[in-house]
Amino acid sequence: MNIAYDHLLKDIAERYGVSEAQIDRRVQSRREKSHGLLGPCMAAHTVRASLALSEWEARFTHHLAAGARHVTGLNESDAIAAARAETAAGRGSTLGTGRHPGETPASIAQHYIHAAEAVAKSGLASSVSIKADLLGFDKPLVMDVLRAARANGVRVHFDAQGPDTISPTHALIEEAVMQGFDVSATLQARLQRSMADAERFIHLRVPVRVVKGQGGDPIFPKKDPHGSFLQLIDALSGRAVHVGVATHDRRVAKPALAGLLAKNTPCVLEQMRSLPRLDFLATQHGLSTQVYVAYGHAGLPYAINELRRRPAILGWIVRDLVLSHASRSSSAQSLEKP
Repeated sequence: MNIAYDHLLKDIAERYGVSEAQIDRRVQSRREKSHGLLGPCMAAHTVRASLALSEWEARFTHHLAAGARHVTGLNESDAIAAARAETAAGRGSTLGTGRHPGETPASIAQHYIHAAEAVAKSGLASSVSIKADLLGFDKPLVMDVLRAARANGVRVHFDAQGPDTISPTHALIEEAVMQGFDVSATLQARLQRSMADAERFIHLRVPVRVVKGQGGDPIFPKKDPHGSFLQLIDALSGRAVHVGVATHDRRVAKPALAGLLAKNTPCVLEQMRSLPRLDFLATQHGLSTQVYVAYGHAGLPYAINELRRRPAILGWIVRDLVLSHASRSSSAQSLEKP
């Protein structure tokens, strides 16, 4: 390239903690997509802008999450209290925790184990959600969690992350099934591979939770999230051992539940505890609602970059801004009191 480009590459890499080789690959990709219209420096500036936007989004997300109370508390006891409230209202629950800054796979595994023990001690019929990637896809660690859950009579749900985590996660699920553990899995409707994965889980008789998927398919980025969700539901209807319809989009949830029930498929509506909920749809169909109770490190249960595709997220952002402001104002007033 040239000296100016090399300096720019180094500057971007140092600023955002990404290797120069990774930045260069992204630059070349941008140039290819522009059919050569972008020069190396101009393409590098667009990459820098994209990284800056991602950084801002991450900070804004953390700011919202920290004050909007999308987590019920820091510990298992907080999650159990919330799960008890859901049970008292006739709803089921799944406990899930995020990674605290600086945590290791081993310490995260202990959180999952403690959650299973807390569920058993409480007498609740809650399940525990785990993220295999946070455990480093470490088979011994995953098996430790599964054994602890089985000893306490608790189901383990394997949550979904990015597209690159699916294959190693599903390999662990298949191993768990082969060893007789009580597990369930997540299928992301926007991933092209999910139809084939659905067939595999049907064969293995693994209960599944269907979500749209926040990141989308890297190969098929324009895959319709609504249509693909209902297509996946149709493939599971009458064949899956159990299906959780996990969406806050009424336009998708209503026909999905109706389609499953039309073929006598055991199913449930799954909802995030902190978002506006569709429990009434479950009630209309004579079904129960399974509520995801998040605890631990704060995070948002929706993707801000999906705003263009789903305008309803704007309302959630506004609500969270109000809650975040109110939370910080309340904290400030508490500190001012003698």
